[in-house]
Amino acid sequence: MDVIAGFANMRARNYSIPEVDKLKAKFIAGRIIPAIATATAMATGLVCLELYKVLAGGHKVEDYRNTFANLAIPLFSIAEPVPPKTIKHKDLSWTVWDRWTVTGNITLRELLEWLKEKGLNAYSISCGTSLLYNSMFPRHKERLDRKVADVAREVAKMEVPSYRRHLDVVVACEDDDDNDVDIPLVSVYFR
Repeated sequence: MDVIAGFANMRARNYSIPEVDKLKAKFIAGRIIPAIATATAMATGLVCLELYKVLAGGHKVEDYRNTFANLAIPLFSIAEPVPPKTIKHKDLSWTVWDRWTVTGNITLRELLEWLKEKGLNAYSISCGTSLLYNSMFPRHKERLDRKVADVAREVAKMEVPSYRRHLDVVVACEDDDDNDVDIPLVSVYFR
């Protein structure tokens, strides 16, 4: 308690707040710690209730709940989550929750062709915070015949652990009418 009171008073001096004695610091800390424990226990319990539904499987989105709670008021607001918007393109449909997977140690060109078969013209591919390919940069065309994993290692400085078999890439696409089309994250399984 001496350490907590000492740190509290150093902070009080720093911000020109009146200092308190050890008894007052113990009184204040005694009220904060149970509040933190109560809020943590409530949040953990609510998360576990939803986790049971996930583990049981077979539940619709409407079966889950999103809870906002404020113990100070007290206020509990429980709501159904809104399902994600479905994006449609030709005969395909997907949501932002989906993920597309490509198997094989493919090249950037093969990834572009795979998307072209879906009626999508990809103009940018990024991994992490690095741009692996952009159709506007002439030097990026030299990368087209290289493997996606190799380009990610070189450009994005990605160190792929030995147990990991895929890389996630974000692809920016447009349709034949030059309208942007948001597609899911693309996982390239290279092993």
